[in-house]
Amino acid sequence: MAENDPFNPQQNEPFNPFDNKSEEDLSTGLKILSFCIPLAGAIIYFTKKDNEPVAAKSACNMALIGLGVGIALNIVSYIVRG
Repeated sequence: MAENDPFNPQQNEPFNPFDNKSEEDLSTGLKILSFCIPLAGAIIYFTKKDNEPVAAKSACNMALIGLGVGIALNIVSYIVRG
């Protein structure tokens, strides 16, 4: 058989008819929610990580960015207040 044969079972992963992972990104509203409330982003990540990996990664990224911005703002406010 040829090396690039799509019907070669030794080359490809087994077919799973129930493997319906979505490649859609997270909606803008949920991105904003994940940014403003990082705990909500973590919850969204863990609920979507198996079926919607792209959306889960987006929620995780926004939650981490929101957490970083929150920490930076706290440090700045502490410095300004003295």
